[in-house]
Parts: sequence; C-alpha cells; structure tokens
Amino acid sequence: MKVLKVRRLGDSNIVVLPKELEKLGYRPGETVVVEAVPSGAVLIRPAHHLRAVMDKLARRVVEEDREALALLEAHDRGAKL
Repeated sequence: MKVLKVRRLGDSNIVVLPKELEKLGYRPGETVVVEAVPSGAVLIRPAHHLRAVMDKLARRVVEEDREALALLEAHDRGAKL
C-alpha cells in the first residue's frame, strides 16, 4: 500500500502512480479506466480489461432481459405482436 498525494495539473487533479506498477500494465501512454464506486473508492484498471468487463455485463443483460430483447428483435423484423 502506498499513500499518494492528489496534485493539481491545469484544470485536473492527478495522482502519480509508483513505477513498480508498470509490471501490472500501468506504463506511460497506456489507457486506463477510472470508476468511482458508491463506497467512495476509485478503481483504476488498464483499459484492455474493459472488454472482459463489458462482455460479462452484456451476458448478464441478455440473461436477465431475454424476453424484452426477443420482443425488440421481433419488432425490428416487422413482426406484429
């Protein structure tokens, strides 16, 4: 665990990540996804993990809303309901 200071750079706040995090994918120029969670914590993940997160979310939505999606699909094909 590291204690880091939030700094101002222009109109933004920044946190400088320790160099040892480079081995986890946090290299200069890499794209990251930043997400605030209800607890007040901030999650920072390499963006290449976003695809897996989105796939998992999409599968959950399809599973939970299968009937609604079937109705939309029928509507798109011009079927009368």
